[in-house]
Amino acid sequence: MTVVTGRLALFDLDGTLVRPGSVLQRMHMDAMAAALVTATGSAAPFEYRGGELFHHGVNLAGFTDAGTIRAALVLAGATEDEVAERMREVVDDMAERLEGAVPPKGWYGSGDLLPGARTALEALRQAGFALGMSTGNARRVALWKMRAAGLADLLYDGGFGDGTTEREDVTRAGVIACAPAGAAQAGVLVGDTVRDVTAAHAAGLSCLAVTTGAATAEELRAAGADEVVAGLAGGPALESLIRLAGQSARHRPLSEAVNQASGES
Repeated sequence: MTVVTGRLALFDLDGTLVRPGSVLQRMHMDAMAAALVTATGSAAPFEYRGGELFHHGVNLAGFTDAGTIRAALVLAGATEDEVAERMREVVDDMAERLEGAVPPKGWYGSGDLLPGARTALEALRQAGFALGMSTGNARRVALWKMRAAGLADLLYDGGFGDGTTEREDVTRAGVIACAPAGAAQAGVLVGDTVRDVTAAHAAGLSCLAVTTGAATAEELRAAGADEVVAGLAGGPALESLIRLAGQSARHRPLSEAVNQASGES
């Protein structure tokens, strides 16, 4: 196997590594809904339609947890000041509910992984890649999912969605957290939504888009995905990952992305 030490691969979770509508995702949304009921006193249903998640008719593809919670609080009548005050309370309540939740009888987390997920991560680690997450999930939620799915030994840091509503900020945070020392000059983000594509390029990464979520190959290409594959199973996906990691400089060197993000923090 080709060794490409110094390169970075960030992964979205839901729809990319974890099956859309999986038990893990449904437990996550149930915990969020319960936390929002506690915070607002009103029900906040989440609906799955054709692999996509909706809240009060809003398509949540690419949303961060903070963005979803903010939208729910505003719909419940909260002011901007109240949203800012209550965001951490809702995120913590959601995470605590998840961490104490009892999964369905007979369920095992690795069964919620999409084909090829662990194999691709292991192969990239063996090839010398630094691995991380770029997910709209809150940090504690993402770490809970990775423990439950059996990926915590491979994915344990990155950019998360409990502090920002913008996916670009999530991905830049993932670069800062996970890029090899000295700021790697090559990297790739793997995701299943249009927002993953735009966030990758904003952070100086190439984007390998997968059609395991709701977005079509045509939609992902139109958004600027560098390559689109059906999923992570098989050699072609891994070859694309390694190739695209070396092409990220045509978007912007990671060192520049790191410097910009650091200056904004």
